Amino acid sequence: MNTDLLKADFLKIANEHMGEGGLFVYERSKLTAAAKSLLKIDMPYGMTVRYAAKANGHAEIISLFDALGLSFDASSVNEALRLIDYGVKPGKISLSSQILRPTKELERILSLGVLPVATSLQQIDVLAGLGSKHIAIRVNPGIGSGHNNRTNVGGPASSFGIWHEDLAKTRGAAKANGQIIDRLHTHIGSGADPGIWRSVIQKSLEIVGQLPDVKILDIGGGYKIARMPDEESTDMKAVCDIFAEELKAFDANTGREIKLEIEPGTYLTAMAGTLLGRVEEMTETDKYKFLKLNVGMNALLRPSLYGAQHPIEVLNDSKETNDYVVVGPCCESGDILTPIPGDPEGILPRKLNKARIGGIVAIGGVGAYGKTMAASSYNDIPEATEVMV
Repeated sequence: MNTDLLKADFLKIANEHMGEGGLFVYERSKLTAAAKSLLKIDMPYGMTVRYAAKANGHAEIISLFDALGLSFDASSVNEALRLIDYGVKPGKISLSSQILRPTKELERILSLGVLPVATSLQQIDVLAGLGSKHIAIRVNPGIGSGHNNRTNVGGPASSFGIWHEDLAKTRGAAKANGQIIDRLHTHIGSGADPGIWRSVIQKSLEIVGQLPDVKILDIGGGYKIARMPDEESTDMKAVCDIFAEELKAFDANTGREIKLEIEPGTYLTAMAGTLLGRVEEMTETDKYKFLKLNVGMNALLRPSLYGAQHPIEVLNDSKETNDYVVVGPCCESGDILTPIPGDPEGILPRKLNKARIGGIVAIGGVGAYGKTMAASSYNDIPEATEVMV
């Protein structure tokens, strides 16, 4: 697993900190390195790195990224409020929410300086009613990318954002409300292919060309991280070089200098997190050997949702191995940590060190979309605890 910690370190940490529902271990050094790698990237007209807080909202991670100089993207009013409670200045937070109602909480964060993004035509009017004169809009550019439909948040099958063919209606609504659209937000999902990202920024800049007051383009997130040896990570330098080329070309053609924003979540946190669990039971059928852990859907839902792959290691020095199907503690057929890649309904055993009841198992690449989206109330299984090291 891609970690700065040794097997002995994890065993010690598990002994000291692991609760009944498992333990997330976050490595400060890896979080810091990932953030600094993005902050040092030069962009022709400047770039803001916004951490997508939905990836992992742990207070110490938010505080670390805030201190390092990152800005933030919030996906709900409550998430924005939590960021403010953690000490983030409201002006560093962009709010892009699927649903936006004119509540006192929304009114409060807007008055404090949180930057609003309208993700639908209805939200333009909601923001106007609360006095927002300068707004961003999120536009679905009509294309998307992802390893499956559930991680693809652009294109005709996605509900995220204003459909790109409705720009005339959007401009008309903002003009009628006396609003200025000065920031554009697009987002396509996850992908590593630089060619896809060139298509995305080209399409996004076409939309910028139809919005004369836009000065900032938020290209969103979805920068894939390779959790497994056969997966490919996004080459952020190559992608940002493409972004720079296209921004310069747009300036040459239009005389408009557009500042860029990106919204990484997985890229910043995924490989800084390891989930530790304990082997509670072992059982077998005429086809499979099963390891039943105290961690599964209660801590990590990605394998059950997407057939997502995570490295798994039994932390012992056994010279023997077995092919195991690794499952969680929930009374649920989908609580499987070793699905077929991309197929959450299939199971694929892993060759692991021979296990014993009470042994510790480490699951890697869980720093993003682990605790934040876990099925923590299902069967009343205890939640995993968290520790920063």
